[in-house]
Amino acid sequence: NIDNEETIFYNPAGIVKNSPYSVIMGITDLYGLNFLSHQYLGIILPKNIAVSYQSLGTDFPNSDINLSTEQSITFGQGFYLLNDANSTLSIGYNVNALFFNQGQSAGTMGDGTDGLPSSESMSIGLDIGIHASIRDKFSFGAFIKNINNPAIEKQSSRTLYPRKIDIGVTYRPFDDLYTSFAMQRVFGKDNNSFRFGIEYNLLSSFSLRTGIQMNPNRFGCGLVYSWELFELSYSLLTHPLMPSTNTLTFKVNFED
Repeated sequence: NIDNEETIFYNPAGIVKNSPYSVIMGITDLYGLNFLSHQYLGIILPKNIAVSYQSLGTDFPNSDINLSTEQSITFGQGFYLLNDANSTLSIGYNVNALFFNQGQSAGTMGDGTDGLPSSESMSIGLDIGIHASIRDKFSFGAFIKNINNPAIEKQSSRTLYPRKIDIGVTYRPFDDLYTSFAMQRVFGKDNNSFRFGIEYNLLSSFSLRTGIQMNPNRFGCGLVYSWELFELSYSLLTHPLMPSTNTLTFKVNFED
């Protein structure tokens, strides 16, 4: 389901489905840990162009200690290959500037005197997505992340960013209900992750979302409230080992 601005982050082929001048932003402490903060911002512009920013940092509150920071600045664009009364077919791409900053290590003394100095790394990652729909009932999407195999270069070490593929289908039995099934696989690993989700519009301004994931087993649910040009959503996602993650997201559509 790519009928919302969140498609900026998981399939650029869906950019063509959304209105220009839309903004989405959110902030969360992953797994309820106040030193593991995730922020994101996405903007859809005319000509099916989108830009986004994401940041994940390990900053300890009330302290100048920073273990690491990951940042991503993305330029994305989508194109229609087919768009008629019965079906659509679109493709999209993302160009990601990936920044990784690692703080100074403590060393054997524990105070940094003989530790490794801080370092920075920058890479370019490419993503490709495709999406197709038939009569607004059935949809298919596929997305490959980091298809060019970018890496973190740090002194003599080299660590590859994970490459993964997501494939999903959505069935819309009637206007207010979406049911989706998706599979994710990380290249180089033998196991797959499966997800099933439902989105139901209880009212024109209020929606309910829920879903499950297998391998690892997780459960998620959320609420969405819309008024005029604005939308506010809250979600909760469990984890088999870590505490749950709570996320608050705010959207503005200037041309609704």
